[in-house]
Amino acid sequence: MPTTITEPAADVVILGVGYMSGVIAAELSIASLNNNKNYKVVAITKGPYWDYVNDFSTTKYDEWGVGLGRKYDSPLPLQSTTIRNTPYQFALPVRRYTMPIQYHALGHGVGGAAQHYGGTMGRQGPWGYQMLLQTNTRYPGTIDTINPHNDLEDWPLQYYQYEPYYVQWENAHGLCGNYNGSIDNPGSDASGYPWMSQNYKLPPHPLTSAAQLFQSTVSSAPFNYHPFPHVNALASQPYVNSYGVPVNPCVYDGYCGGPCDYACETGAKANAAYRTIPAAMKSGNFTLVVNSFIFRLDTDPTSGLVTAARYYDPQGNVHIQPGTVFFNGMWGYNMIRIMLLSGVGAPYVWNSDPTLVSGTVGRGLTNGYSPFKGTNVSGTLSNIGGNAYPAGNAGGGSVDIYDLMDDNFDHTGLGFIGGSQIGVGGYPGGGPGNITFAGGVSSASMGPQFKPSQKDKYLQTKTIVSATPFAPDLPTKDNYVDLDPHYADIYGDPLARLTYDWTQNMYIGATYLANKVKDIFTKMGASNVTVSSTVSPGAAHNDWWGHHLRGGCRIGTAPASSVWDKWNQCWSPTVKTPFNIFGAGEITNTSGDTVPSGTHVAGPQSYRAAEGIKQYLGLMTPGLVP
Repeated sequence: MPTTITEPAADVVILGVGYMSGVIAAELSIASLNNNKNYKVVAITKGPYWDYVNDFSTTKYDEWGVGLGRKYDSPLPLQSTTIRNTPYQFALPVRRYTMPIQYHALGHGVGGAAQHYGGTMGRQGPWGYQMLLQTNTRYPGTIDTINPHNDLEDWPLQYYQYEPYYVQWENAHGLCGNYNGSIDNPGSDASGYPWMSQNYKLPPHPLTSAAQLFQSTVSSAPFNYHPFPHVNALASQPYVNSYGVPVNPCVYDGYCGGPCDYACETGAKANAAYRTIPAAMKSGNFTLVVNSFIFRLDTDPTSGLVTAARYYDPQGNVHIQPGTVFFNGMWGYNMIRIMLLSGVGAPYVWNSDPTLVSGTVGRGLTNGYSPFKGTNVSGTLSNIGGNAYPAGNAGGGSVDIYDLMDDNFDHTGLGFIGGSQIGVGGYPGGGPGNITFAGGVSSASMGPQFKPSQKDKYLQTKTIVSATPFAPDLPTKDNYVDLDPHYADIYGDPLARLTYDWTQNMYIGATYLANKVKDIFTKMGASNVTVSSTVSPGAAHNDWWGHHLRGGCRIGTAPASSVWDKWNQCWSPTVKTPFNIFGAGEITNTSGDTVPSGTHVAGPQSYRAAEGIKQYLGLMTPGLVP
């Protein structure tokens, strides 16, 4: 029979051990970072602690197992989610990791999904932190038309206030790049570009020929844009990070990108398992609990404070982990779900009258991924070929611009706000790409007619350039996360239910942006440059969820509409507030632009939260950190 085991109390209890949790683990367990105080830190995760040599070096070269079987991912029979487009629909469960219904998988174990990602990064610009204020200032009276049932809010801090935390996060994880397009780095948010007080610690990966052509084209007239190498978290050189953890470089083996992306056998893909958790374990103050499923947070009925985390071990025993401070570092809707299951924070309650909605936990959901169907622009560079045999990696080689993003161009009368990060390049052989996982197999993709087309497919004599740019997804009062009343996980607890559909801002912006990119491709000398597949707002609907879910458990400036305050400390509800739980992750992003990695944007929040936790532990009585 399963038993209940009460563990020794800890100063800090960490829920989930992904990117953000690794920072909390290192920052709170290393005595020298805490005035020589030996805080006891416990971190709990539902998967294993992967060893990149023993677990990946001989097993990662498995397109079927990785791309279709998702063998490194969270098992859906253990826990899944349900999705629908509107509150009036019956949500259906995600039962598989392949399209339709689902494409991107959840991470499993220490490091989370960053064990097998493309490593794409990119700082968010100053506009992304003040989207509402700057829109209302420059284009007054337009936001409610652009975004019906608008729920857009600004962050509690501005870019310049997060900038020092960006530096900490980048130095810990060894990001590669060369600034962010702001040539003179003015040290001021007024430029519109994400200026940097110091450059990335590692240089960018070598650029492809297509990327170099794009770079020279956009930096000259008539564009005069500000290109920069794509920012990446796959180490380009050997590196020792700010915690003294040695980092191995990328070996460009080509099994990096592709369906679900591939794990790295050298540990070059930055994540908590190989950057921050080793430093925490070395401290002697850190305990890592693996293969354990957190299912509840206990709270004090009088104060509202969280008192313990409950989890199942592999044998089904229930463990109670008491603590002083708790950090919610779970991925995406799991962060929301554990709070809703435990009664921590005020749950969001939707109403058909948008003026009557209430609560915060689950509110403000947006998607960091763009729709599959959208306005596309493409062309052919006939004079640039490439070697598409597996080589290179998933995130290097390309060049980006922020000039068509944020409010870096005049939006007067355009009917949308924001824009898109535009990039060209990338290694042709960054992933193997030999299987079709989305269905639709025909004589054109198998059999005797198909085989001749494969003869020279890896020795490309031309390069296809394409883009499907969207303006940013904006939070509305109709997109949210709650608990599903019909479907449960393996233990009988309700699944998270995602009510979400694409917002009109994305599609209205797409047509404008595609035509701007068309001008660039034409200037690059591409032939057959065509804008196609124009999709009107409301003509396509979301039928999946990506692992870059944003908002839904956001930080903000008011406890009536946000879960966390400027220290990423819980301040909702205002009565019996659970002050002693902090949280950070992409799902806590308040709003943002279209930089492809909300992970990079969430990173500074983890250091901000760590600083807040340290201050909270010094308070005489529980309360908000000033």
